[in-house]
Amino acid sequence: MIVEGGIMVIQPFEEYGRDYDEWYEKHRDLYLSELKAVETASHGVPRPWLEVGVGTGRFAAPLSIDIGVDPSDSMLSIASSRGLRTVKASGENLPFPNGSFGGVFIIVTLCFLDNPVQALREANRVMTLNGRLVLGLVPADSTWGRYYLELAKRGHKFYKYAKFYTVNQAEELLETTGFKPELYVSTLVRNKPGTPETLEEPIIGLHEDAGFVVIRARKSVPRQP
Repeated sequence: MIVEGGIMVIQPFEEYGRDYDEWYEKHRDLYLSELKAVETASHGVPRPWLEVGVGTGRFAAPLSIDIGVDPSDSMLSIASSRGLRTVKASGENLPFPNGSFGGVFIIVTLCFLDNPVQALREANRVMTLNGRLVLGLVPADSTWGRYYLELAKRGHKFYKYAKFYTVNQAEELLETTGFKPELYVSTLVRNKPGTPETLEEPIIGLHEDAGFVVIRARKSVPRQP
């Protein structure tokens, strides 16, 4: 969900859903590098799985995610065509009971959320006690983050609505909403904007040059008094 001047803005994704989806074909090695990183972080995450901001299903379909939610009809239509079970909803208001999912995935969606704290609290609510959050982001201070921020300044149809976060800022959001990071997976270390794109194997751990980072987090254990 994106809000501009207090009004929800979904129109760019409704109007340019196909353009959004075609990025994954035009930059297939970057996409597959990101997918490998998310897949690596998902190992051992209990099912069923939910993706918040499923978009066109580019991550949910190959990962066999059970349900995807998104506020855009256009995006959901494409995701459904990939055989995914979808529900129209925003990340800030998930239509599921407490403890419904063992894994909640938020992949390249954090930057487009109007209220990331509320969305992460909702992710925590619908997650089982032993569940895991898998959060994928482009760090704001990475080469890719700075590249997208520059595109945003030029009025890019998607990125002008985005708010990118550093890994430290993402960690603060997680701590605020009851999560504790337990695993980092890095990729897009060799790939830089404007250079030939190649497939990268994921790196376990947080790499300072990573253009895409996946954080797997568990629910925080309350401190004993």
